[in-house]
Amino acid sequence: MAPQGDCSLELDPRDIVIQREISRSEASTVFEVRICGKTRVMKLFHDNGDPGYSRRGRDLNRFRCELNAYHNLLKFGVCDSGFVPFFHGFIDRLDPADFNPQLNHFRKDRFLPRAIILEYFPVAEKLNCVNYSDDLFRYAVKGISKIHGALIHHHDIYPKNILVVSGSRTVWIDFDVAMTFTDLGVREKAYCEYEVELVKSFGKLLKNDQLQGLPPNTSYY
Repeated sequence: MAPQGDCSLELDPRDIVIQREISRSEASTVFEVRICGKTRVMKLFHDNGDPGYSRRGRDLNRFRCELNAYHNLLKFGVCDSGFVPFFHGFIDRLDPADFNPQLNHFRKDRFLPRAIILEYFPVAEKLNCVNYSDDLFRYAVKGISKIHGALIHHHDIYPKNILVVSGSRTVWIDFDVAMTFTDLGVREKAYCEYEVELVKSFGKLLKNDQLQGLPPNTSYY
């Protein structure tokens, strides 16, 4: 099951056991799985043809965005630091017919889906105004800075994309609209600073909602 040089995983369908569905969107579904006996997260992407790039050069392929980001996060040591899930590799194509009925909603897609395999956290919840703490949020700000250091703009800066793991640290997730660069020029550095300010701004909102005793998800950040 070890990843190859490009982090691709050569697996038999019998090596993968889908335990449960964690979340679903139009673009992908996230599962808790057992791969060769080890619990992982599998983010499986729909594929109805490569959407290519926007006029401004932004990659519109969510699988490719996430894969490129995790390649850099692994290369620059951000996965090892614990600020993001550890990247265990990717599966190039998975046949939904081998996983009935869990993958039936992929069977009408034009192409077979592809998957990112990540670290699984048994105790985790999305950051909100109830579980917020100053220490946790400082960790989140440090995390986004580490991500920028790996030449990545997250581009989806919301509390829902920050997991509180075991109540002791935060982990950034969901890089499927991220932009990965070969270097950070003046424009890229400026946007990194802007993303950090965005994170700090919703941290203040979370703290204020906590002081008011509001329940989670009362406000939109």
